[in-house]
Amino acid sequence: MALTMWFLTVLLGAQNPKPLPELKPFLTELRKKLHTDTLLLSQYTYTEKRTLVLFDSNQKPVKTEVNVFDIFPGSPERVGYRRQIVRNGIPLTPVELQKEDQEFQKRKEPIERKLKQATPAERKARSDRLKHEEEVLADVFGLYDVEMVGREMLDGRPAILLNFRPRQTFKPKTKEGQRMLHVAGRAWINENDHELARLHLEVIDPISIGLGILAKLQKGATIEYERRQFNDEIWLPVRIEIALNLRLLLVKGLQMRQTIEYSDHKKYSVGTILNFTEQ
Repeated sequence: MALTMWFLTVLLGAQNPKPLPELKPFLTELRKKLHTDTLLLSQYTYTEKRTLVLFDSNQKPVKTEVNVFDIFPGSPERVGYRRQIVRNGIPLTPVELQKEDQEFQKRKEPIERKLKQATPAERKARSDRLKHEEEVLADVFGLYDVEMVGREMLDGRPAILLNFRPRQTFKPKTKEGQRMLHVAGRAWINENDHELARLHLEVIDPISIGLGILAKLQKGATIEYERRQFNDEIWLPVRIEIALNLRLLLVKGLQMRQTIEYSDHKKYSVGTILNFTEQ
């Protein structure tokens, strides 16, 4: 009898799924949570692995380059440090790492003095960057027609799948918004806290780079972007994969795939850098 009741409960649950949330309030909550990676990662130290693969016209890899960095983010109050630990697939030796640390220390003090003596113009520039971020988000939320497709499970958590395509009648105010007019995609939003968990972007018509004279990003280029929650408090990027075909000088094509992997996230503390560079 108990087995029968369990079966009926599962069957009824499958026939009556939880309704999807209303689109407009859901997007409003999503907008509140969106920030650039630079702002979010500035609170953490982490390891960044960059893998670049170049392909020939037959899609066969002709060159692969792997570089790994330990990242200690900078801010208006502190000097950032991007410490390379693997160059072209080869780990740096202790002597090379020590030399890199010493060179950083030489650069650090004059930069710190400059940070402490920031002029009103420099402080305004920082404020302008934050303002520009808001303008870009306003463009993104204004130019896309968004469709709520359904609910999927990601890492054991419910996510709302959104499809979006640009409205060509929209007039973006930022350069980033103008480029996004040529991009469509899908987004998976964590349903419980409205955080972006996964993003797929695809170029739907060519994007000119360098006034269209130097290069053109071809149709079909894609970006895959994944984020994960850390310490039950913050969502940070863990992987970005960019696959593109560039046409240089309107003649030569360049096909490449770059993967950026973020790992070993740790909450930033001043002591982290000091201890690190003394090794």
